[in-house]
Amino acid sequence: MTRPESCKAEKRVTPSPMGERFIFWSLVFLSFATFAPCVILPEWRAYEALEVARQREQHRLEVVLQAIDKEERLLEAMRSDPVIIDRVVQRDLRYKRVGERVVHVALPDRRMDLAAAGATTRLADETFEPKPVRPPASVARALAILPGLDYDHIFCDEESRPVILSMSVALLLVAFGLYGRRSCREYG
Repeated sequence: MTRPESCKAEKRVTPSPMGERFIFWSLVFLSFATFAPCVILPEWRAYEALEVARQREQHRLEVVLQAIDKEERLLEAMRSDPVIIDRVVQRDLRYKRVGERVVHVALPDRRMDLAAAGATTRLADETFEPKPVRPPASVARALAILPGLDYDHIFCDEESRPVILSMSVALLLVAFGLYGRRSCREYG
């Protein structure tokens, strides 16, 4: 039996090397374009959280140091200034001179106990305003080009992140499976 004439005339069409190279590198680029944000963005968010926590603790430290400085100035004044000593004795020890008239004014207790220390840290937390953590300039320029989407929901969510990671790895495997050996050897 002989082959039909149509089969004999068939030519094998081979794709052009430039087309294969373009498809290979496009698949690799798309794979890394989804893989990189899945790895980098959660780490960046963790870094931002650590930086805000550091700023909060620094603010608390500054508030406590200011309170310590104020108490040290009061202590020094109590050691050397007779007017301050007289006021502290009258106010804290409720001392009154003979014939002196006392007008009671409600003031918060000045003793430094655990509740007052807690109030100092609560005050520090209430007045704390974190400074935004800025990415490097080159990354900020690249981010300015991107549309304003919820990238955290896409790349940081525990449900969608594994799916995107596995799809990007599968895309990379497809690129190397289809064009990898030829692209690496022939096209470099």
